Amino acid sequence: PLRIKVLMWFVHKQVILTKDNLVKRNWAGSRRCSYCDHDESIKHLFLDCPMAKVLWRSIHIAFNIAPPTSINTWLNGVEIETASHIRVGVCALLWA
Repeated sequence: PLRIKVLMWFVHKQVILTKDNLVKRNWAGSRRCSYCDHDESIKHLFLDCPMAKVLWRSIHIAFNIAPPTSINTWLNGVEIETASHIRVGVCALLWA
């Protein structure tokens, strides 16, 4: 779906409006993640946050896909149109 494709493109380009990116735009709110007490960034939100780790563990158990070590490792060369159904499903889970 287009929403998921756009999200993955935004993640790849590092332009998702996470709190660290909002601060760069003079946002005055808290930089802390809503799920834990660390500063929110794209890497944190999709890889390092305890909630993301639970999701990646579930993906690993269900599909035998190892958690990525970086955003670029996960997205490097991923084309939604040519990706396997499992990879598209994983992207959908991350979008949700």
